[in-house]
Amino acid sequence: MHNFQNNATNGNNNNNNVPTFKKVARNAIHEEEHINDYVKKTIPKEENIRQLIHDAIKTNVLFEHNTQDELHEIIDVFEPCWYKAGERVIKMFEKGDEFFVVESGELSVKVHNEDDDLESILNMITLGNYQAGTAFGELALIFGSPRRASIIATTDCKLWRIKRGWFRGVVGQHRKRLHLEKVNFLSEVDVLNKKFKNVFEKDQLDSLAQLLKQEYFREGSTILRQGEVGDTFYIIQSGEVSIHIKGKSEPIATLGKGKFFGEMALLSEKEKHSKRAATVKAISPMVVCYVMTRDDFNQMMGNLKDALRGNLALQHAERVSTIGAKPTVTYKLEDLKILNILGEGAFGKVKLVKSKTTGECYALKAQGKQFIIENDQQTYVLNELRLMRTVKHQCILHMHCAFQDSRYIYFLLDLLPGGELMNILQYHGKFSEQWTRFYTASVLLAYTEFRKHNVAYRDLKPENMVLDAGGFCVLVDLGLAKQLEGGPTFTFCGTPDYIAPEIIRGTGHTLAVDYWSLGVLLYELHNGSAPFLSYDPTSTAKKILKGHVDFPSHFSSQMKQLIKGLLTKDPTRRLGCRIDGTEEVMKDRFFHGFDWQGLLDRKIDPPYKPRLPDQIDSIGFKDNARETAPPSNWTPDLG
Repeated sequence: MHNFQNNATNGNNNNNNVPTFKKVARNAIHEEEHINDYVKKTIPKEENIRQLIHDAIKTNVLFEHNTQDELHEIIDVFEPCWYKAGERVIKMFEKGDEFFVVESGELSVKVHNEDDDLESILNMITLGNYQAGTAFGELALIFGSPRRASIIATTDCKLWRIKRGWFRGVVGQHRKRLHLEKVNFLSEVDVLNKKFKNVFEKDQLDSLAQLLKQEYFREGSTILRQGEVGDTFYIIQSGEVSIHIKGKSEPIATLGKGKFFGEMALLSEKEKHSKRAATVKAISPMVVCYVMTRDDFNQMMGNLKDALRGNLALQHAERVSTIGAKPTVTYKLEDLKILNILGEGAFGKVKLVKSKTTGECYALKAQGKQFIIENDQQTYVLNELRLMRTVKHQCILHMHCAFQDSRYIYFLLDLLPGGELMNILQYHGKFSEQWTRFYTASVLLAYTEFRKHNVAYRDLKPENMVLDAGGFCVLVDLGLAKQLEGGPTFTFCGTPDYIAPEIIRGTGHTLAVDYWSLGVLLYELHNGSAPFLSYDPTSTAKKILKGHVDFPSHFSSQMKQLIKGLLTKDPTRRLGCRIDGTEEVMKDRFFHGFDWQGLLDRKIDPPYKPRLPDQIDSIGFKDNARETAPPSNWTPDLG
């Protein structure tokens, strides 16, 4: 339940329409992270079958960014299945969680009506066929949306299948292992007699680990050559290399797993160390290295020499905004007079309340305890409570206090009577660049607070941007937000139009997903529709994975460049995900001349001013139904 504030229905200040509540059209998806519960079961296969599956999935858009090691692990868990001619493998309209590779036989792709029986399906429209070496159903590995066609075996077939839980478990566990390995390797890297673990904080090592990419070298390959100017640093993941210097007939050293070379390349190219001091050759059948370029390091962490001098952490701290927090008040339920209903959701209602002592109006979010328990959402609700107490900024919905009785948990929140930005967007069709700049600027200010606490918001969209009485924009609903600890997280969540590609692939995500969402938001506000909009979530996901964006002619070159920088598929190169963080986006040409301090101080004029009734306590609607949630013995600590 997140759409709880009054919604503006008309953008014309001259009309007398009073804002009314409107249901959310785009619901967020949330699947808890269960990758640690998965136990891998390897199914033995002949080498030719492994190669067949590999060739079938490698070119698929869902798998194109998986490493070779990941592909091998994914192939391990495919299991065989057999279908007789005429049997249905996939049924149209049913939710699916399986992906198939064809070993032998043929299948037909058919579309039909939902109530057609099998006999009639065989005579329905055929869209295509699958033969040996082809694959289908990959988007079921993302989420269980309804299938868009039926797949019927036209001959006896042997298929290999993998289920969504297996896929996400394999990829998630693999990425977690690699991340820990990278952090451990990086901790021991020594440059100018200083180890990285003594220079960087844990979260900084996590960020550096994201930069390391795998490269493969066959036996006999020269990885780097003495005397050449270098800009790349290497850590050996597996295999061995030999070190050679001119004038010596034999190698001077052999390095294996966990060892590193080329570390001086991370220093400035002006340093005397930038030329390679030795030649490095692969001496194992295959050497796998983690690699990082100096440019990537500098963009993520800044100059290494500054870090070695102890200046990096201080620079990072000075970039964090601490302004914008609001004062907090504390009430009990008996201190409040309940007036109207502002909204309803799965867990309960949001009510307009007024303080009996001050006359101030608030929004009271009441969540039924028994419903929370039945849906196993206790951790989810308490996490939202904790985060709302942690992040404090005037561009983020402010919670004053929380309390409970035997039936409900209550959050007392600021009242935002100006309505959802989505309703205003729908009325106008699309916003000018000036309007778009104003509303996205509020998001960026909120992001400075999220970044300060290492919180990924994960549900940015116009429905979660609500106006206060003055027309200033506030982010609401921290239900999907998560404070990241120990590297990437693997929860599948977000609103389909706004989900970043790394969430879809299940490869782990960080704060970078919020900057992808910002790119989508910029596009939607200025165009009236999202850049990857499609008729169903699976088609949207496929467009996101491809990452191609078409820009209408009314987009300026500055806006297009900003959106392209944000909608970068590699999160380590995405705008906003480097050393300057959110400030990097705020300094973009698109925002040149914008009065950031004026927005923080609420001294600039919003582009739209909500028209509100003379009496704020009249908004919402009367609650004619007097049902209450059942009592519960659950009494969590809300302290």
